[in-house]
Formats: sequence, C-alpha cells, structure tokens
Amino acid sequence: MKLLDRLDRIVRPIVIPNLTMTIIVLQVVVFLAAAAQPGLLERAALRWSDVMSGEVWRLITFMMIPPATNPLFLFFALYLFHLMGSALEQTWGTVRYNLFFYLGYLLTVASAAVAPDRLAVGLFLQGSIFLAFATYFPRFELRLFLILPVQIRWLAYLQALGYGVVFFAGDLAAKMMISAALGNYIIFFAPMLFHKAKVKQRKMQWESKQVKINPNKPRHTCAACGIDSNKAPDMDFRYCSKCGGEYAYCSDHLRDHEHKETE
Repeated sequence: MKLLDRLDRIVRPIVIPNLTMTIIVLQVVVFLAAAAQPGLLERAALRWSDVMSGEVWRLITFMMIPPATNPLFLFFALYLFHLMGSALEQTWGTVRYNLFFYLGYLLTVASAAVAPDRLAVGLFLQGSIFLAFATYFPRFELRLFLILPVQIRWLAYLQALGYGVVFFAGDLAAKMMISAALGNYIIFFAPMLFHKAKVKQRKMQWESKQVKINPNKPRHTCAACGIDSNKAPDMDFRYCSKCGGEYAYCSDHLRDHEHKETE
C-alpha cells in the first residue's frame, strides 16, 4: 500500500474526475465517426511501428476504440463499464481509480512496443476494471439476457480462464496484452488476495480444531447478533478481514458491524 500511496501523489496533478464517463463519451464519438469513415478504427488503434513513424495520436486514440461494433452489444458493454468504473471510483476515490487506469494504460503501451507491428486496443484494459469490480463485489448479480441471474464472480472466473487460454495459446503480442491487462490488477490486489488466503487457512485450521474439541458446537456464530450455523444452517456466514479474520458475521451484519480489534 505504501507504493500505491506514493504513486497517488505522483498522479494527483493529472487526475481526471469521472474518468469512466469521459472514456465512454469518447468511445461513442469514435463509434459514430467510424460508421461514416471506414478504416477509422484501424487508424486509431495502437501500433508501435506507426507511432515511431510519427502517428503519435495512436497513443491516445486506441483508448477511444469502442469495445463492440454492434450498437446493442456496445450499449450493454458501456453500461457495465460505467457501472463498474463508477463503483470503483467511489470505493477507491478518484485519485486511486485514476492510478489503476493509468498503470494499465502504461503497461498496455509498453506491451505494444514489444510487438511493434501488431495492433493493440484497450479492450483488455477495460477487462481489468471488470476483474477489480468482481474482486470487491463478488456477489453482485447480473442478469444474462435480462433473465438468468449470475453472480459476477463466476463471470470473472470465466474471464480469467479465457485470459489463461489466450496467454498460453496466443503469440507474443497476445501474451503481452494479457500481462498488461493483469499487471495493474496484480499490483493493486496481490497483497489483499494473499491476506485473504492466509485468513482462510487460519479459519480452516481453527474450525478443524473446534470440531475435534466439541463436535456439537456450531461452526459459525455471528459476533453481532449471536445466530449460529446450528440454528440457521442455510445462513451464509463470513469472516471480516478488518476484524483480523477471527470474527464471523451473518449476511445481515457482515457489512453492518463495529470492527473488533484483535491482539
């Protein structure tokens, strides 16, 4: 986190409020312009060899390329991008959200330089926004085809699997694009995911010990209301990382409780 705090101070002077909406507006403008000017998207994409030849606008315009060419798919893609980007900006604050995006941008540009003759777009970078949102809000429900409810974490797993397939089966350019898309995510979330893994391991060890000591004792008891897994076997209990991962809470109190200090 200290690294991110230092980077926050660096990017603060160039922060763009409502960055997500700014990108969406630019992508809509490019989408409409491309309908009237065939070949515009190709001239806007990032190709390092063209940048070195003087077409420096590509360093900016590649982020303006819309994620879909079908108007209906574009609407849903931009709607989700706005939903997730705005939620992350509210969660992190404008500076930290801009930092996440800028890191992804710089890594994407750097990866394009490794394969200078290949076209690069910002689609993978927007995919990292999706992964970040799913990490913070894993139980957020989307309705596929406006009917089927699916928690976003499952879609994130599918996206991560797809990235893995592309990484191992693709060429060098594809590998670099995937690495760039995941680079900012790893910088931001690796410490948190590592901490969660340690908390989960401690919890499993503690539960195993408690079962041996008292097999009739409930596995989970809400530290806020006292309801336990014996009385409410269908209740979803979670352990709060801000309470050191040692206190369980029912779904009603997981986000509505006073954090406890641990020794």
